[in-house]
Amino acid sequence: MNYTDYLASKKLSPSTIHTYSKYSQKFITWLAADNLALQTFTYTDLLAYMQYCSEQGITKRSVHGILNVIRHYCNYLISEGRRTDNPAAGVFIKGLVRKIPVNILSLETLEQLYQQYSIQLSVDASKKIMLGLLIYQALTVDEIIRLQKQHLKINEGKILVKGTKRTGERWLSLQAVQIPALQTYLAANKFKEGPLFAEKKKPAISPQNISNQVQWMFKQLRQLQPGVINAQQIRSSVLTHWLKKNSLREVQYMAGHKYVSSTERYQVNNLDDLQNELQQHHPMK
Repeated sequence: MNYTDYLASKKLSPSTIHTYSKYSQKFITWLAADNLALQTFTYTDLLAYMQYCSEQGITKRSVHGILNVIRHYCNYLISEGRRTDNPAAGVFIKGLVRKIPVNILSLETLEQLYQQYSIQLSVDASKKIMLGLLIYQALTVDEIIRLQKQHLKINEGKILVKGTKRTGERWLSLQAVQIPALQTYLAANKFKEGPLFAEKKKPAISPQNISNQVQWMFKQLRQLQPGVINAQQIRSSVLTHWLKKNSLREVQYMAGHKYVSSTERYQVNNLDDLQNELQQHHPMK
């Protein structure tokens, strides 16, 4: 499989494939000029290329995009058996560094939020279910919006999260505390297809749009815990805790990340090392 076919298999658009191919070729040409091989170039070589791009007047944001292209190309080489590693997997531009998880909520706080939410506040069942999906499965709001009844396997205690161009499909386990609320909700809303949270027998407190319902839910949650910010904060907290007891690849699957580098950012034990390394060795200062 050539690189173009590889990119097409990832369902990238024709314009993206063209851009990736162009910038990959520029990198290949630079390597050849320095007598470096695709199969053996190193992290240090990659830093030298970033320095070269900087000297050519390329902006940090553009170099960030070029690094993303090189990550894809290295993944292609790995898929073809021409490399066993990806030197670009953990390299990010200073000033455009991937966001480090902040305001991480403890597991105890997350559990308390779930338990207290429907007890202390007046909420409908769907919101508690959505909160559970955020806390126990680390779903994004978009994934919650796309959920349908047929994605739930209540008897097996599992839920299917469909993949997209950006995320991978995965089966996740439901927690025991989630199942009664789901069973009650499904029994009360006898719909056969369509979005899981679209139908309601009584008016919702917030607008019917699920995104607006989630926003309203977080306004309520802040009454219980002022440190709560948004759905992304909860997802970041959950992924960070998952990584403390599961392998990187397991969490990559559970999170639906297409690339392991997306999961690595939540390895809080390694963040100080990463920041120090970038500070000392990164050419983009």
